[in-house]
Amino acid sequence: MKPHQQINRETEKEAVFGIIPIPASQKKYGFGDAFLVLSGYCIATWSYTQGAYLATLVGFRQLLIGAFFAAILMLVIYQLPVILSVRYGIDIWIWLRAVFGHWGVKIITILIIAINFPWYAVCADLFASSMMNLLRLLGFSVPSGCYLPLALLCVVAGTLLAYRGVRAITWTTRLLVPLLLAIGVMVIIVTLCAVPFDMIWNYRPVNSGYRDTHIPYLISIEANFAFVITLVGGMSAIPRMAKTERGGFWAGVLGQGLSGSFFVVVGAVMSIATQYVTGILSEDPTTMLAVLSSPLMACCSLMLVAFANIGTQAVGSYTYGVMLKSSFRKLDYRLLIFILCAYVALLCVWGKITTYFGSFLTIGACIYAPLAALLFSDFFIVRRQKLSLRDAFGLPGYRGIPKLNWVGLLCCAAGVAISLLVYNPISGTIHIRSLFNLTPTGCAFLGTCILYCLLSCIPPVRRYILHTNHKGMESSAHEEKDKHHTV
Repeated sequence: MKPHQQINRETEKEAVFGIIPIPASQKKYGFGDAFLVLSGYCIATWSYTQGAYLATLVGFRQLLIGAFFAAILMLVIYQLPVILSVRYGIDIWIWLRAVFGHWGVKIITILIIAINFPWYAVCADLFASSMMNLLRLLGFSVPSGCYLPLALLCVVAGTLLAYRGVRAITWTTRLLVPLLLAIGVMVIIVTLCAVPFDMIWNYRPVNSGYRDTHIPYLISIEANFAFVITLVGGMSAIPRMAKTERGGFWAGVLGQGLSGSFFVVVGAVMSIATQYVTGILSEDPTTMLAVLSSPLMACCSLMLVAFANIGTQAVGSYTYGVMLKSSFRKLDYRLLIFILCAYVALLCVWGKITTYFGSFLTIGACIYAPLAALLFSDFFIVRRQKLSLRDAFGLPGYRGIPKLNWVGLLCCAAGVAISLLVYNPISGTIHIRSLFNLTPTGCAFLGTCILYCLLSCIPPVRRYILHTNHKGMESSAHEEKDKHHTV
């Protein structure tokens, strides 16, 4: 068998077996294991970019409270539907078929990738910056025109790793998580040696850009909501392999809420320390490392950043490639990852993803907040924690899920509209100040929840949402007993 055929076969297996319910006997993650895996999932060098962005808005103590408590508050609500993934051993994408329909899930998948995959343009930007700084530290004169080719090099290198399939990704992941942890430790050491702690503790931004001091704080909370809510991938593959519902839920909340937020705070500390040394609040972690540390440590740090971002690009390309493969089974995996490569490359050519970092976060939350609301209200209120797997998988004997569930799609669109009515993420204009106190994400979440629940109270709409047939939802209570035999 040719190498590319072997890769396609492995990817096909990953896409197919990734949606089959996992029996309780085959689940392998306790709370500790799931916590560590999800911690590694949410740690990336873009956490430092997030921390630096928050430092432009609020003081360190406000930043500290927002980074941890806002993140954990959102995750406690957002991760509740993980209970379904653990209980039934399925990916949330299977459940979303019930909310949006079979074609609707494909639309949502493309939409999520469109708003989430730009994170990998941030990786490419950080890679280019680290390599430029590294070459300058080594005494080379590097023209600014090299920036784009270096960013594209990161995208291409990560895509080529993803092209080699699951085995290459396995080894990449084994190297990536220790690398990222090493960078975090190195950053902490460098920062604590460079500046006094009191200066960081008492830090306040000179000019946040807003006269009303409450607005930058609310924007920072919104940024924290948006940052953790984009970690939708952590709600699927890992929790479905958790042994207990409680363990799967709290592993997601604490793994992403503590570990991810810790690295965001580290990025903020490093940014503040850079301002103390240079007078400029930099949002580029590679510049911070070059300024704050000794030449030797800076070289080591920048090399770690560079390779970590290639690894992150590879893992992201593979993960989203498999996600697309599961929705578009007839398309070649290689074609899908090259499409993703082209998308990120275009964003690199545009070159302003970090310039509009705050807008990028909020735009993502415009989609994720309604999605989170639909997951929450559908599972706990409408379906009352019962799901017909035979219906979800479209097995014989059931009417099955429609190709497009217009109720779910309408509610999702309404949630996006609510968010945009409250706040324009591109211009930064606040349209409704009173509702902005709840943050755009909070408003979109509550609005979508209320709308979906109200519509579900209308009998014809409720029957449409639940795809009720002659057996109705009565069979759902028995799904836990026969799900593995059925599927």
